[in-house]
Amino acid sequence: MYCAPFNCEAENSLSPQSCWNTAHCVDDVADFSHAESFAQIASYKGNPRAAKYVSKFEPSNARQANGQLELQLVKQADGKGFGAVVIGTRAIQYGTVTADIRSGSTSGGVVSSFIIRNDKAGDEIDFEWVGQDPATVQSNYYWRNQLDYTKMVRSPALTDTTKNYHRYQIQWTPEEIVWAVDNKPFRVVRRSETWDPAAK
Repeated sequence: MYCAPFNCEAENSLSPQSCWNTAHCVDDVADFSHAESFAQIASYKGNPRAAKYVSKFEPSNARQANGQLELQLVKQADGKGFGAVVIGTRAIQYGTVTADIRSGSTSGGVVSSFIIRNDKAGDEIDFEWVGQDPATVQSNYYWRNQLDYTKMVRSPALTDTTKNYHRYQIQWTPEEIVWAVDNKPFRVVRRSETWDPAAK
């Protein structure tokens, strides 16, 4: 069994040493033409300097090629697709995350996503690409695994996201979350507008 960097449960692992300490976020750029930017989960030894991102599953369907990180959706024998999930090896608690992305395909459903997530708490901030709408990207936020789709907001019109790279950015501070595409903010969610002190 392999332990993901942030979801390892020592009490359910082979030994307490099976889990690595969670490294904290630093200012950094991942250049996927360099080997230290990505590793398969089976070869990751817990050092975030050796790999900034790792595949989450095996088979991973993720690889470095042509100076980029490529994620593939592979059709299985049962006709269903099995995609790729890549996670960062450092924790983030506020900051700015930016990625140049070309989305997956024009098939139905969510075909690609860019997520900041706390799996244990069930909190998430994301971009999601719906294949049948390659002219926009969706912005979402959830907490405690409560998937409230009424909070989704689409970006303004973009050139085809399956053919063109766009720069996607999430700016997260204690007071607000800002979603931007190509350096143009299109959505702001403020803590003061969503905070419920009774619910905490």
